[in-house]
Amino acid sequence: MEIRLARLEAIIPSLATREDLACLETRMNASINRVESTLHSELTKQTWRIVALLAGLLPSLFAAAVYVTRYAN
Repeated sequence: MEIRLARLEAIIPSLATREDLACLETRMNASINRVESTLHSELTKQTWRIVALLAGLLPSLFAAAVYVTRYAN
């Protein structure tokens, strides 16, 4: 019984306290918020790149189709 109690007493200093967990939760929330804001901004940038690509590509494709239909004969 004393051996088991000694093992438990040896483990106790390494266990997390409520304050440790609260600090960890605060750090995790801050990290999650940073990742969310970075992800949001990167998705917005990517969306505008796709819109710009389509705005340049679609008129070109339309012009090519008009050219082919008029001058393919």
